Amino acid sequence: MYRVGIIGGETHIGEVTALAGSRLQIVAAAVRDDQADWASQTFGCPVVSDYRQLLDEFDPDILSVANENDLRAEVILSALEVGQDVICDKPLCLTLEDQVAIEQALCDNPDRRVLNLLTLRGQPRWMALRDVVASGRIGAPAFVHVRMAVRLKREQRPPWFLDYRRSGGLFLDLLIHGLDQVEWLTGRRIVAVSANQGNLGDPAAPDLRDHAAVYCELDNGAAALCEGQRMLPDAKGSDYRVTVAGTGGYADFVMAEDRLTVTDRDAADVQVTEAPDAVSVVADWLDGGDVIPQEASLRANRLAILATLAAERSARLQV
Repeated sequence: MYRVGIIGGETHIGEVTALAGSRLQIVAAAVRDDQADWASQTFGCPVVSDYRQLLDEFDPDILSVANENDLRAEVILSALEVGQDVICDKPLCLTLEDQVAIEQALCDNPDRRVLNLLTLRGQPRWMALRDVVASGRIGAPAFVHVRMAVRLKREQRPPWFLDYRRSGGLFLDLLIHGLDQVEWLTGRRIVAVSANQGNLGDPAAPDLRDHAAVYCELDNGAAALCEGQRMLPDAKGSDYRVTVAGTGGYADFVMAEDRLTVTDRDAADVQVTEAPDAVSVVADWLDGGDVIPQEASLRANRLAILATLAAERSARLQV
């Protein structure tokens, strides 16, 4: 059983705590003072306020990193430096400089591993969509449209989350999943990006970014559009949709309805009812699996950073 230390308590801790007692032993948590009581009750472990104290006193095998987005790079680099593997909620970091530093640290310490929680890869209907594309049923992928719309939930968000300089904005905090799905679903590589990001829903909050879109050029001449927003009304929890259009048809997936349909040369709008079993991406990683290879963990983060830079510069950037 691996000894794991938890850094932060912001999001997606459940991916790790679900394995506590079976695959993982939570030995300590380092959280903000205002999270200490919650962390003690939730994790049932000693709680400290400084991640360095956790590293020094509890010596975990793995760090599960889910603190503020802009503070993660420092924690990841510190863990790799002392020989610990890392499970991290997305994003890994916000800047290209930190991205390069993490990549270099992994090159310098080849036995160390980092997992970026690209959890959609382990969900049944997303896997079924990938299987449809890989089967050739819709021909060669020519265009992908990923839509990721969620509520802002302002009252539940800590101040740092509402500041794009600390959260990273929508590409790094949300559309990183969409960018990863473009490559994972199609088996193609993104070679260039153009992007836009802004705030239309709350002009009185200049540090908020509530909508974004990135146009991707793929290595086979195909294209993709990933668009995201945090403007859904309370009546709708989230709305993720994907269309993959190929040379011989297309597949449509609506996540909220768990509905995947395929139109090919034989029939239109045929519902796909079978899907693989769900996969815990953390358990797979612990077993040395390849649902999320390390290269994919790093690449998704790099693509999200490049999309952010493309939006800031109003430029087309090569990958």
